[in-house]
Amino acid sequence: MDAWQPNFNWITDLLAVGGSYPSECAELLAHEHRIQAVIDLRGEAMPDTQLFRRHGITLLHLPTTDMRPVEMPDLEHGIRFANEFLDQGQRVLIHCEYGIGRSATLALCLLVHRGLAPLDALALMKKQRPVVAPSPPQFACWSAWLDSHRFSSDVDWELPSFEDFKALAYVHPKR
Repeated sequence: MDAWQPNFNWITDLLAVGGSYPSECAELLAHEHRIQAVIDLRGEAMPDTQLFRRHGITLLHLPTTDMRPVEMPDLEHGIRFANEFLDQGQRVLIHCEYGIGRSATLALCLLVHRGLAPLDALALMKKQRPVVAPSPPQFACWSAWLDSHRFSSDVDWELPSFEDFKALAYVHPKR
């Protein structure tokens, strides 16, 4: 069997976004990549919480159907969960099956919650993980979260339009 190659990218020093991985790689996530928390957004799979716990990883499962928006309570739960670890300088992996939409949606909310402007968060995500491309329903979810967040926080950015979003999200580098 070929050696497993991680399907995730570090967006910041502490936050990774990516796709799924074989469950037997939990030990590598913990020891080689020093990941202490994982948020799994796959609705199509049930992660083994005990396996992660044995390797010192805390797991949060927020099942979401592929291409669909993440539910608002799940976004808030995921942000709180990730911040608990990030605020302590611990590494967090947010993933779905392919690391394109569901995980990106939550990570975008998290980055904005932590102080980035929305389009700056998206630009950073695209730079670090070029395949990131949330679906239109996922954009609508992000936009609704942004709208809610900007009224509860002191921010100086405008809501991005879908045109601004797709100009960044749906451009893929030439090979």
